[in-house]
Amino acid sequence: MDRISRLWAAVVTGFLATVLVPATAWAEETGVADLVRKKKGIGGFGGIVGLLCCVAVVVIVVVVALVVMRSRKK
Repeated sequence: MDRISRLWAAVVTGFLATVLVPATAWAEETGVADLVRKKKGIGGFGGIVGLLCCVAVVVIVVVVALVVMRSRKK
């Protein structure tokens, strides 16, 4: 279990370092961040689709983690 925890921490850290931080910097430079800040809420069709997509990704990650954990117990 300790190995899985370290692996998960490495994946999250790698994602943040390679994707999220540069994307945030780009948004600040180009002014996209200002547009997002001015927008109110996540309403509309695009917001619902985005929310459903995020929920689907979380469910997939949880299912894969459970399958891996069960296969290691056997």
